[in-house]
Amino acid sequence: MQALLKPLALNYLYHPTMKCTENTRIHFLKRYSAIIGFAFLVGCNKQKPIDFIQNTGNQSPYTLTAKGVSLSTHSKGFYEYLPEGYTTSSTNTKYPLIIFFHGGLEIGNDSTELYKILTHGPLKHVSNGSFPTSFKANGKEYKFIIIAPQFTTSDNSYSNEIDNIVEYAKQNYKVDASRIYLTGLSFGAGQAWNYVGKNSSYARKIAAIVPTGSYLHEAKDEFKINNGKAQVIASSNLPIWSTHNDRDDICPLAWEVNAINLVKNSNPSIRPQPKLTVFNAWGHEGWTQTYDPGFKENNMNIYEWMLQYQR
Repeated sequence: MQALLKPLALNYLYHPTMKCTENTRIHFLKRYSAIIGFAFLVGCNKQKPIDFIQNTGNQSPYTLTAKGVSLSTHSKGFYEYLPEGYTTSSTNTKYPLIIFFHGGLEIGNDSTELYKILTHGPLKHVSNGSFPTSFKANGKEYKFIIIAPQFTTSDNSYSNEIDNIVEYAKQNYKVDASRIYLTGLSFGAGQAWNYVGKNSSYARKIAAIVPTGSYLHEAKDEFKINNGKAQVIASSNLPIWSTHNDRDDICPLAWEVNAINLVKNSNPSIRPQPKLTVFNAWGHEGWTQTYDPGFKENNMNIYEWMLQYQR
């Protein structure tokens, strides 16, 4: 906000040919009141979580809510998306769950930074109104719950903490435990990979994963997918759809390819076979296309693809 106002103040109030009188200040405020108001709103939005409630008639509206609840040592808050009809549905109604893990640039230390989680991924589409109310798979309609925790650091993989988040969601929401899906970008994609590679108990809780632009640094054991992790994933018959830019200059495509190949080689009969979509694009990205509900392969977007699978 200061960056917007300072040039105006300097040029108008302190111009060397103009005396700074009280009338001058009043005239300045009148002339630039709209700009000042806009700058104030922008500044405030960067300091506060954003909540959305959508009116939908007879059903309870969908909600997107910032939660200043500490889920683990390295997660002090999260965003919660509850679909249309969730609040008024019976306790016996269960919903598929997506847990979304953000990238390294979206880490935050307290609830005032939770707005960063809305920058990318499925919640970007919820917040801008482009996320469908429901998705169809195998002839049935589904509505997702989405939980998006924010991590305070990107220094490690936090598999045990992620398991706490999975269990928290199962205990506090109407989750269909057979339909829990993990997805994430960059650092967050590495979290998804390493959670399911930690042990078979963790892997079998998850119905499918969709990592994009995965941070799987091969010089760091906490992130690298090695033979042991690949065997755990392969033995669980976990469906995987990875996406990656072919000229990623931060997380080389080779990291993703090597992880996919290790899983395949660990269990050649794994079904479905791990899937890798490579985008003809430069740079560390790929998630804009991946999370867009309009992006489809074999007539399915990632949300419809995930719903094919359950535990």
